[in-house]
Amino acid sequence: MNFNEYEIRLLHHNVQSLNNKLLDIAVMLTAENLNANILCFMEHWLLEAQMKVINIDYFRLVSNFIRNLSASGVSCIFIRNNSETKEVEYLKGLGKQNVFEISAVELSDIDIILACIYRSPDTDFYEFFQKLELLILKVSSKGKCLILCGDLNVNFIQYSGKLLDLQNLLLMNNLINVVKSATRISKPSASLIDVLILICINCGSGLLVAHPN
Repeated sequence: MNFNEYEIRLLHHNVQSLNNKLLDIAVMLTAENLNANILCFMEHWLLEAQMKVINIDYFRLVSNFIRNLSASGVSCIFIRNNSETKEVEYLKGLGKQNVFEISAVELSDIDIILACIYRSPDTDFYEFFQKLELLILKVSSKGKCLILCGDLNVNFIQYSGKLLDLQNLLLMNNLINVVKSATRISKPSASLIDVLILICINCGSGLLVAHPN
C-alpha cells in the first residue's frame, strides 16, 4: 500500500509516569480531531511486570524498552488493535540503557519503520549518535521509510556543536525534524527536545501527529 493512501495518526508524549497519565490519555484519545492509531510514550517509568498489566482501551503494546534496575526513563509503542504491526528485533538490538532506549515497530501494510527513542540528558551524546547512524543505515538497507520520534535531549532551537552534527546526519539521509516550536516551556527558558523525524519526501502527507507538552 502506498504511504499516501494510509493515514497515520500518532500521539507522541513524554508522559513522565504512564500510570499517572492514563486518564489524561483517555481524554485525549476521545478528541474528535485526533482518532490516533499509534501511541508513542517516553519516560513511562514502569518495570516489566507493571508494563504487562497496563491497559489502554482499543490499543495493544507492541514494543517497549525496560530498564533492568530502574523505573525511570524508557520508551514504548502502543498500536490500535485493528492495525497490522510487528516489533523490529534487529533495531531493538541497538538499545542501551540510558543512552539509546528504543522501541521499534514495522507497519505491515506499508514500508514504514517507526522508532521511539529516549536518551537521558547526562549520557554520551556521541555514543547515542553512532547508534542513531546505525539505525538509519539498517532501515535504509531494508528499503523502508523511517519515522522517528522521541526525547533526544538535544535542543533543536539552541545552537550547539551536537545539534549541528545531528542535523548534518539527518540532512545527509534526507531526514527532517518536523516539530518546529518549543515542546518544553518554563518562565526562564524554552526548548525543543521532543522530535518527530521523517524522510523529507513521501512521508509528508497522510500523517497527523500530536505531541502534548
